[in-house]
Amino acid sequence: MTSPNDFPDQPVLLGQRTLQMAPSEKCTHADNAETAEGHIKKGGCPRGVPFGAWFQMLYATFGSFVPLAMLCYGCQENFARNSNQFACKYYMMDELKLDGVTIGRLMASMHIPWNLKPVLGMFSDSVTFCGFHRTSYVVAMCCLSIIAYTCIGFSAVSALGLVGLLTISSSATAFVDVLVDATTARLAKCHPGQACDLQTAIRMAQATGGIVSSAIKGTLVSVLSPRGTIMSSALCVVVVLVPVLRGWLPEERLPGKCCTVSLKACRQNTSLPLAAAFLTLIAVTLFVSQTFLPGWRTRAAVVAVCSVCVVACAYKVFSKISPYLWKTSALLFLRACFQPGLGESMFVWMSKDPNGPRFTPELLGLADCFGFAGLLVGVVIFNKYLRNWKYRNIFLLGQLLVILVQFMDLILVFRWNLHMGLPDIVFFIGDETFDMAVERTFYLPLIVLAYKVCPSHLEATIFSTLIATSNLGFDCGRYLGVALAEAWGIVGEDFQHLPHGIISKALFRLVPIPFILMLSPSFTPDDPIPTDPSPADEDPTKRKANNEDRRELHEQSSRHG
Repeated sequence: MTSPNDFPDQPVLLGQRTLQMAPSEKCTHADNAETAEGHIKKGGCPRGVPFGAWFQMLYATFGSFVPLAMLCYGCQENFARNSNQFACKYYMMDELKLDGVTIGRLMASMHIPWNLKPVLGMFSDSVTFCGFHRTSYVVAMCCLSIIAYTCIGFSAVSALGLVGLLTISSSATAFVDVLVDATTARLAKCHPGQACDLQTAIRMAQATGGIVSSAIKGTLVSVLSPRGTIMSSALCVVVVLVPVLRGWLPEERLPGKCCTVSLKACRQNTSLPLAAAFLTLIAVTLFVSQTFLPGWRTRAAVVAVCSVCVVACAYKVFSKISPYLWKTSALLFLRACFQPGLGESMFVWMSKDPNGPRFTPELLGLADCFGFAGLLVGVVIFNKYLRNWKYRNIFLLGQLLVILVQFMDLILVFRWNLHMGLPDIVFFIGDETFDMAVERTFYLPLIVLAYKVCPSHLEATIFSTLIATSNLGFDCGRYLGVALAEAWGIVGEDFQHLPHGIISKALFRLVPIPFILMLSPSFTPDDPIPTDPSPADEDPTKRKANNEDRRELHEQSSRHG
């Protein structure tokens, strides 16, 4: 059992007084760590180590939290969400008769809870519920998700009703994600050498959940109907709920009242609550404008203004804490913002258009299955070959490959694959596999970087704020893609200018390259965060002022700690 005294910087706000180890590993933890160190190169990368021994090393280091996090990401967050989104598209297209642009707007609107994660993280850091900062909230949110899925399954709902209920379940899933990520961030700092391995295990579970979901979601939609598929997701929530009730989340009940409020950390960092509130306002503004404003030019203008406000907020709040923190936040947002799609126009074209491949739900699900297999391949590639590369080189290579992937859609739309002797489904599966492998391979180091730049005492708040900026970036990219589709007239069943839309969204992906050069750090994912930025990572004219701000913030934390 790891004592809290072993980690003097362990925040009481997290409510995590002890780290539960596997009972069989309590006496052999040091031996396992020593053995693993002899086989594992820098950072615990499982090169030449059997998977079972590698997982045993993770379990000995992080305890029962490892399988819990894998279940959370694999079952609740990925299997359930992936199946729900697929079923929701078919419900809107077949039963509600909506076009691809409208489906894209509504699907993006359901993502708003993931942009509220800073508020959720700050709430869990500050308010105990039934004596816990984590466990009680996870239990409550799992129950809320089960209720929402059941309501959809037993009642035919309108488009707005479906959006409302799935937004409720998405809010519950996002809250659980905040709590698991907060624990992961703290453990990653306690064991920085195994941070990549913990993230690899989580992403492998995510890929496995996606593969299983994609393999059967088309059949589920055909057999159970879209609403029945959504209701079946309640089983995935139960798979997470039971281990939490059995105490797999490493947290002990705090003494005192059932519910207490502690705003000490928020008072020390007054800018954080303001940033959380501001990002929430931005998310709500995007949701309302994209759902209810009719003109695409007006909606695009709102997206542009909100994007500038998010970057300004990140600089204003995070630059006082750490230059790495604000640069990571800005990079997460800007890279995601300039990755527009075309709403769900490609999905409708592949399913409905007479000149398209007219894929069935089973075939589209099978293609997604190979896409998540690409995610699994991407995780292995990163963990084995790229974790010793500098972040800047990883992100540049990834962005160039992402641009290349976009032109594969153009080959499918022009049907050039048929002239090359490749059937539509074979080419589409290859496209999806390569696309997912590229995207996830180069998103993973961003998450590792976000874990490591989080300061102590506010992991849930800081990390959820970082991920909220990333989620806002993806949403802005989705809304930008919808505006792009409408600008080219890709609405209803008119796909005449679909190739122009594909070329446009590919060119947009050139924009993040200068931001990658300016904002990426010069160290590797296996390196700890330097206490002072190098000259390449910080403007010398601002270094002195930033150091004084960080010193003042540290002194405030010491006085209140």
